[in-house]
Amino acid sequence: MPRRLCAVLVALVTVVSASSGVLACGDKFLRIGRSPRFRGYASVHPSSILIYAPRWTRHGISDFEQILKRGGHTPLTVTTESAMSQAFADGKYDVVIMSYPDTAAVKKRIELLPSGPRLLPLLYKGSKSEAAEASAAYPCLLRPEKMTPFQALEEIDRLLDLRVKESGPAGATR
Repeated sequence: MPRRLCAVLVALVTVVSASSGVLACGDKFLRIGRSPRFRGYASVHPSSILIYAPRWTRHGISDFEQILKRGGHTPLTVTTESAMSQAFADGKYDVVIMSYPDTAAVKKRIELLPSGPRLLPLLYKGSKSEAAEASAAYPCLLRPEKMTPFQALEEIDRLLDLRVKESGPAGATR
């Protein structure tokens, strides 16, 4: 009887601890990037994101904005170059997401900014040569037909991790 009770208690503790959020040091989840109880993705680097989408559909824009908001980001979508210029004048953005063919237009705008945001091109159903070209030019790339929403959010975090690594430790001078 005691062995059976002990086995039941061990099984119960295992099930309860696996089903609840596990905390480390009292405030951080052991699985970085996952929200409590694994219901969604919580960004490691919540950021302000500008989406330049002149060719996107209204439905596609709203779906993508919802994914970013659920991940903890603050998105703003613009559909014209003048609106993009105004957005840069009004605020600071950590990341600019645009379709790969629009990267040249966005690059021209951010060269004028003192602290330029990171570019994250979105390549939708591109050819193999276009994908190779984009991968060579940019360290991170969104591929909606090949990624889940979680993977897209992870790619944004990876891009921001690269920025943190390049800037070095806080207070360091180069």
